[in-house]
Amino acid sequence: MSCNRFLFILNSMRFDDRTTRNYRRSEDKLTAVRSMLDQFVYNCKTSYCLSEYLTIDEMLVPFRGRCSFIQYIPSKPAKYGLKIFALVDAKSFYTGNLEIYCGTQPDGPYNMSSKPFDIVMRLLDNVTGSNRNLTCDNWYTSYPLATELLKKQTTIVGTLRKNKKEIPVDFQPHKNKAVNSSFFGFQKEIMITSYTPKKIKL
Repeated sequence: MSCNRFLFILNSMRFDDRTTRNYRRSEDKLTAVRSMLDQFVYNCKTSYCLSEYLTIDEMLVPFRGRCSFIQYIPSKPAKYGLKIFALVDAKSFYTGNLEIYCGTQPDGPYNMSSKPFDIVMRLLDNVTGSNRNLTCDNWYTSYPLATELLKKQTTIVGTLRKNKKEIPVDFQPHKNKAVNSSFFGFQKEIMITSYTPKKIKL
């Protein structure tokens, strides 16, 4: 295929009815690709059995075109792009579920909470109750999330931000704690660990 032919097809490609797009955009920022995206996510959910070890994190797909919800994340290699929350199998790296972050959606069926707790519960919706384990970073991990997942027969391992109000005072960073020391706390089904690493001097 020639370059000109490829560019023509790319420019002409559509995944929805343009005549009704403006009306549908009033309740969904992803209206131009919604039907294709929903089918893709459905296939991800139903075409593969995830292992017992799962992860949730965000990824940034590089993009600088016309889009109202492009994100800037300086810690990512691309820095600008579309942010996607994804549930991934930690063994096979298969994506089992995903959501594209659109900021605040207009009022309607796609206006959903962007709080970490709610994102995790939506992504795990079709695998809870199956005794799987989730690993995630400190943006998602919280005590309320851990207790709620336990009710759904799902465990979680993750780091906690030190400003979380549910962390006991004894587990907070302190200058008198010995380097490489660990401190453990237990409940019936939940454990918390505080580790003091060696400070990196620059």
